[in-house]
Amino acid sequence: MKKTVLVLVFLSSGLVWAAAQQRLVNEVKKEISGLSLTVDNYKNSLKKITKTLENEETKDKAEPWWIAGKIQYSIYDKMLNNKALGEKVNPVEAGMALIDGYDKFQVALVKDSVKVTDKKGNPVIDKKTKKCKVKTKYSQDIMNRVVDHMVDYSAVAGDFYLANDWEHAYRAWDIYCEIATSDWAKKKNVAEPDSVIGYNRFFQGLAAYQAKEYDKAVIQLANARNRGYRKKALYDTWIDALIKQQDTIYLVSVAHEAHDMLGSKDPRYVHILINHYLKSKNYAEANSLLDEVILSDSLVADYYDLKGRLIEIEKGIDEAIPYYKKAVELNDEHPTALFDLGNALYNKAIENNDHKSAEAKVLYEEALPFLEKAYKLMPRNEALKNILSRIYYVMGSNKLDLL
Repeated sequence: MKKTVLVLVFLSSGLVWAAAQQRLVNEVKKEISGLSLTVDNYKNSLKKITKTLENEETKDKAEPWWIAGKIQYSIYDKMLNNKALGEKVNPVEAGMALIDGYDKFQVALVKDSVKVTDKKGNPVIDKKTKKCKVKTKYSQDIMNRVVDHMVDYSAVAGDFYLANDWEHAYRAWDIYCEIATSDWAKKKNVAEPDSVIGYNRFFQGLAAYQAKEYDKAVIQLANARNRGYRKKALYDTWIDALIKQQDTIYLVSVAHEAHDMLGSKDPRYVHILINHYLKSKNYAEANSLLDEVILSDSLVADYYDLKGRLIEIEKGIDEAIPYYKKAVELNDEHPTALFDLGNALYNKAIENNDHKSAEAKVLYEEALPFLEKAYKLMPRNEALKNILSRIYYVMGSNKLDLL
C-alpha cells in the first residue's frame, strides 16, 4: 500500500512539474506577442525559454525550440530597426542572434511531427506506407521566417568578416547559400542564381582561408568556381590554400586552369606549371608553355628567366645566358633573374676547374654586380652567399668580411 502511494505521489509530482514547464512555454509565447517589446524584453524571454530547452519534460517538443528561434529572429529584427533609427548597434551581436535563431529552428524542424488521429483518437494509417500519418505544426512558419531572412545572412556574414570573426562569417555564408538553393526558396521564387551563390561561396572560402582552415577553403573555392565564379582572386586564394596543404597534384591542376582562364596575367601560374614540368622532366611541355607566354607577353622577366633555366638543363650555360640577360634587362630588380645570371657566369668561370685563370676572373667581374644586387634583395639565400664568398676569396676582396 505504501509503495502504491509513493508511486502515485511520484507520478503526480512529475505531472505537476511537466505542467509547470508547459506553463512557462505558454507564458513566454504570450510575452513575445506584444507589439512594443525592446531587445532587453526579448532577451529576458529568451532566458526563460532556454530553461525549457534543457528540461526533460519539454526539450523534445518542437514548440519551445520554435519559440526560441522566433525570439532570436525578433532580437535581430529589433536591432536592425534600432540601427535604422540611428541607434548604435553591435553588428556581431545581431549576427549571432540570427545564426542562433536558425540553429534553434533546425532543431524545431526535426522535432515537428504530430501524429494524425481520427475522431476516436486512433492513429490514421497511410495506405501507401502502412505507417501512421504525420503532420507538421510549425515547419511552414519556420521556413517562411527563414526564407524571409535569407539575404540577412549574407549581410551579417560581411559584418563578421569585417570584425575578423572568420568562423561565424563562414557559417553565415553557408546558411545563406543553403537557404538560397533550398526548395522553400524556389517555392517562394526567391532562389538565387548560380552567379550569386558562386560569389558568396567565394567569400565563404576566403573566410576559411583567413581562419587557416585550408581544407574548408579549398572545398568552398571549388564550389564557387563550379557555380561560375572564376575571378583571379579566387584562383590566387585557391592556389595559396593548396600550397599550404602541400597538395601538389591539385595545385598543378588549378594553376593550369588559372593560366588557361586568365592567360598570361600572372607569371605565378606559369612558375607552378614549369616547376612541375621540370620535376617530371617534361621538357617539351615546358618549352611549349614558355614559348606561348613569351609570344603573348614579351615584357615579363619571369618568363625569360624560366626559359633560361630550361635551356640550361637542356643545352647548357652558354645557350641559357642570353635569356637570363633578357630577364634582367626587363627587370633589374628581379632577385631570381639576377641570381640565375650571376650564377651562370660563375659556373662558366669554373667549368674548366681553373678558378684563377684570367678568363675566370673576367667572368667573376661580370657576375659580381648581379650577385651582389641579388644578395641585397635575398640576404638569407645561403647558396648566393656561398658563391659570393668563393669569388671574394679567389679575388682577394675585403668584401668577404662583410658577408
